[in-house]
Amino acid sequence: MYSSAWTPFVLSLLAMSTTAAPTLEARKNGGATRGGPASAKVTIYSQYECTAPGTAPPTDGSAGTATTFSVTEAQCTIPNTGLQYGGALTAVLTATPKSGTAGCYVLAHSAQGCGLVLGNEVHGWPFAGVEVGNAVGCGKAPYYTSWSAFEILCE
Repeated sequence: MYSSAWTPFVLSLLAMSTTAAPTLEARKNGGATRGGPASAKVTIYSQYECTAPGTAPPTDGSAGTATTFSVTEAQCTIPNTGLQYGGALTAVLTATPKSGTAGCYVLAHSAQGCGLVLGNEVHGWPFAGVEVGNAVGCGKAPYYTSWSAFEILCE
């Protein structure tokens, strides 16, 4: 591997900029980051095939039973009814994440919990933006797995 006398200098500059980023963000926002944690209202439909990612399922009952629950960033939520194969979900942000966040996802876990362990598959659907009211129009349940735990991830 190529190395020069400049390598330590460049690495120290990179380390300083990485450590300064949260401080600069706080200064820009009047001394503190704003917003967060994000939260959303999630609705699971028992029998619906998404026609397009941005098109929400109908609310006239033809999409099957609708189960609605709230999810907060960095908290695991286990609703009474999970997302089954053949179903779909929608979600709408009800609170914004902290300032500087690039995007948020609704994450679904196949195990009865949100831990990252072997056998717990994770699938995510992105929100259209990070402001209140931005949505996941229609998220299709991946094949042959049921999803029983949900959380919001914002980065």
